[in-house]
Amino acid sequence: MDDQGRARRRPPKVRWDYTKGSITRNIWLLAVPMILEQITVVIFQLGDLFWVGKVSPQALAVVSLSGTIRWALVSLAVGLGTGGMAVVARRIGEHNPEGADQATAQTLLLATFVSFLLSALGLLTIAPILRVLGAGPDIFPSTLAYMQVTLLALLVIVLLSVVNTLFRGAGDARAAMFIGGSVNILSVLAEPFFIFGTGPLPRMGVVGAAVAVVSAYAIGLVAQIALLLSGNLHIRLVSRFLYPNPHLMWTIVTIAIPSTVEMFLRSLSRVVLLGIVAIYGTFAVAGYGVANRLLLVSIVPGFGLGNAAATLVGQNLGAGQPDRAEESTWKIVGYNLAFVGSIVGLYLLFPGWFAHIFTGDPRVLHHAGHCLRITGISYAFLAAGIIASRGLDGAGDTMPGMTIGLLTLWLVQVPLTYAMARWGAIGADGVWVGLSIANILNGILFVYWFKRGGWKRKKV
Repeated sequence: MDDQGRARRRPPKVRWDYTKGSITRNIWLLAVPMILEQITVVIFQLGDLFWVGKVSPQALAVVSLSGTIRWALVSLAVGLGTGGMAVVARRIGEHNPEGADQATAQTLLLATFVSFLLSALGLLTIAPILRVLGAGPDIFPSTLAYMQVTLLALLVIVLLSVVNTLFRGAGDARAAMFIGGSVNILSVLAEPFFIFGTGPLPRMGVVGAAVAVVSAYAIGLVAQIALLLSGNLHIRLVSRFLYPNPHLMWTIVTIAIPSTVEMFLRSLSRVVLLGIVAIYGTFAVAGYGVANRLLLVSIVPGFGLGNAAATLVGQNLGAGQPDRAEESTWKIVGYNLAFVGSIVGLYLLFPGWFAHIFTGDPRVLHHAGHCLRITGISYAFLAAGIIASRGLDGAGDTMPGMTIGLLTLWLVQVPLTYAMARWGAIGADGVWVGLSIANILNGILFVYWFKRGGWKRKKV
């Protein structure tokens, strides 16, 4: 981009340089809104579980299965956000806002194309996928309908996630918090109206939860577009950049492919894990869903801290300050360990009490309590790994994440949990043991790889 082209770029009204000043202050300037956004994710997850749990235990199984499949599909497109985020963060660190705008437009073009492709493929294959995963006749019709609603709105779901990722990479954490938080809260508030029916709205049951969520996402996407056009952020949506730029697209894709593969492997492993849990029946699936949502409470703020690490690493590398990028990440690792340890400690002491918030069925409570205690032990390792992984993403060094995901998920987690489920002597608890071992290994490898420091030399 020439100097004349850069001059045409109107500077954003709000600017903060995260490559200067106190590292601790910069961490929390980014992390607080990101954590608040992730807290609304927790509110949504728990609220969704609460409303769906009012329908039936089978409805809990529908949401557990559908949510896992949905994110397996969405991860294929959302991974593009990681590629775009890495480029945007570098350009902001280099004080090249025109380059950041170009990366924003090209990322959105790529995400739109991939979303349409996945939506079409998903609608054609979702029924046989559900049968392969063991969805029984008690949940198959509702799960199919839930997934059809989700797949028809896949473009909206993907674009909202991608744009918020770009906001974070640019340092516009408050904008991401405003949009993401509003969408999550609106989803929770809307769900009972669609699930149980109110006024002109018919009673939709568990499918109403999907309708409520995609409606909230659509509203959020409109708000994102308005912000991108306003010129008030570090990035803008500029019409002259909405034409394919093969070179820039390839840069984004080469960063995104390993991250996308890792996300897909992770999401797909969860689908397979659900199929393994389903060996023990609908109540085991429902119990796993409850425990998984509760454990998510402990690590979701870590996703906010991890996003802060990605932004700080990317922008500081763009500014030629790799040591500052590393120091920021290790500080964030410590913060996340402290938080996760305090929450999971409560789960280990009182698993039944927390699970009982969402269901009174003793069969579901049995599986949820055991899953919380056995799997929760591994979350300290997972907490450190999440931050190290996001630091690597911020640097654009996404190949290690794909390799570690392949190793820990598909060479350890899947075969180990299956073996424990089929031939172990402790029933469904064997699945939780295998999952815990994989989590521990995942965290150790990500921390080790980040400590090696090769990401400091990554060019974007």
